[in-house]
Amino acid sequence: MKLPALLLSVTLAVSLGGAASSLSLKPLQVYSVPGADVERALELPGGQWLVSADNAVLVLGADLKVVRTMAALQGVVEHLALSPDGQRVAAMTGSQWAVWDLASGRVLGRGEGYGGIAFDAQGRVLLLDDGLLVRGDATGTGAFLPLDVDGEWYDFRLSPDGTRAVVTDGVVVQLVNVEDGKVLSEGELSDDYSDLAVDFAPDGSVVVRTDVETAILRGGEDALFLDEEEALDPEGTVLFLGEGEFVYGGWGDAQRYSLKTGEALGRSFDWDAEGRVVSSADGKASLALGRGVALFDTRRWKESGRVNLPSANAWLGAFLPDGTAYAGVDGFRNLKTGAALNVGPVNDLYDFDAQRGVIWTLNGTTVRVTEGGRVRQIAALDEDAEYEDLVATPDGSVAVASGYYGFAVLNAKTGKVVRRVTEDNLNAMKIEDVHAAAPTPDGKGVLLIPHEGDLRRYDVATGKLTVAFKAPAGAELQGLQLSPGGTLAVTYLDSKDAVQVALVKPGATTAFKTVPLGGRVRSVRFSPDGKLLAVLTSELKTPLYVLDTATGAVLTRTGEFSTTSSLLAWAPNGQQLMVGAGTAGQPGSVTVFSVLR
Repeated sequence: MKLPALLLSVTLAVSLGGAASSLSLKPLQVYSVPGADVERALELPGGQWLVSADNAVLVLGADLKVVRTMAALQGVVEHLALSPDGQRVAAMTGSQWAVWDLASGRVLGRGEGYGGIAFDAQGRVLLLDDGLLVRGDATGTGAFLPLDVDGEWYDFRLSPDGTRAVVTDGVVVQLVNVEDGKVLSEGELSDDYSDLAVDFAPDGSVVVRTDVETAILRGGEDALFLDEEEALDPEGTVLFLGEGEFVYGGWGDAQRYSLKTGEALGRSFDWDAEGRVVSSADGKASLALGRGVALFDTRRWKESGRVNLPSANAWLGAFLPDGTAYAGVDGFRNLKTGAALNVGPVNDLYDFDAQRGVIWTLNGTTVRVTEGGRVRQIAALDEDAEYEDLVATPDGSVAVASGYYGFAVLNAKTGKVVRRVTEDNLNAMKIEDVHAAAPTPDGKGVLLIPHEGDLRRYDVATGKLTVAFKAPAGAELQGLQLSPGGTLAVTYLDSKDAVQVALVKPGATTAFKTVPLGGRVRSVRFSPDGKLLAVLTSELKTPLYVLDTATGAVLTRTGEFSTTSSLLAWAPNGQQLMVGAGTAGQPGSVTVFSVLR
């Protein structure tokens, strides 16, 4: 599927609430770009599939084209369920859930929750509530009552027929009967795992995988743990395609295992799938997930016909000097034409920054700069600093690549590393490690957030270190950004863990204005003229702030985005502002606002 066929633009005319001011934001257009991550899928009648695509739930036809979109949630879908009668769909993120009518896509119920959502054998909604497994009505709009399942749990999975559940408190894992709470099988997991996958076999047994170990639960027996070297990664695939056995596949290899003994059967074989694979109940149809979806042949263990699906966000994006907007999930694409912008390889991209049409990219130890259609490579960096972040000056001429154990100053014009500061240099300056770094607008200094203490300024020519911002008592500095005129914005957690952004005038070391924020800061950007500061937070409601740089006044707040993204970019003329997410409850990946002053 070609990209332009997926690029959609929706013109919006929505009035925004916010503080009365001379500034307002109007959603000009919402664009959809391909690249959704698909982590979950369920078979539907007629060869259709129900899949999660970032924050949305999609119905795909047998040809893998989108038939219907259900997008009421904010955040990535972590759990997906279909009622036994096939008429209702439930999905949950890390904090929200919703139930839809499958035929119409209409929302039937919604709420807050974690740890999973499912339908029991009678089609009633099951959730976790403060550690208890509870059951409501068919839509989740009525009262939820606890089930007779003893224990305090934080995760559960339900069998396809809704009769059995696997519950865990992080150590104990049980297979229980939903109706009477009877424990059918039990085991004890290691307490240091971070991921969980549960697969119910047709014969009644269950394969439980964490990133540490694998167990097989079977009614009337204690949990059977596979040998430590046979632990199966939860990000791989378990398929039950034979009597009393299963196939585990991932990362190019697959192996058959006995459900009775947990032992490997025969030799390993090739497995060609980008992501996990989900099979239909009869095993005749299989779908490979990952970045989009593909058909999967279980005779050749090979996928084919991979299709990209519309994403709910964009991680990469920038405006060029002529005002053309580029954004995408795995590349910079013209939002109107779909044409790709060459910035060099973007696979394994650690970070990027775009200022005044100059785009910097960091791939491990390689830094590239793209300007005027030309891509140039900066001298390779060393590996010792563990570079992860890249920040450019407001004019894009200089950038700083930083990691915990050092930083490097880079010049776009010469293509050279101007200064490299190693771990030994940091130790000599009594800096334990670097949490964030940014160049001063003239490129002659670097502002550093150390492990603790005040924000420091490093002089590139002399190596001298001075205090640039005196951190308030008990504050934990988190991020920084500089305007073209040298005004500093520092984000931090105060002594009460409240999020704050401090504005500091050039030459000062204390804030002239501190603005409280309602959520974790994802991105901070000064407008090209330095008069406005855009702040994107993790809040669900009105997460986008625009501040007056001179006074610190909040001029407006807006937005209810489909998912959290750190992409925030100004057009060169300051008249447009890009956010890398669509509107909650609607299709879209990128929102471009018109800035009206």
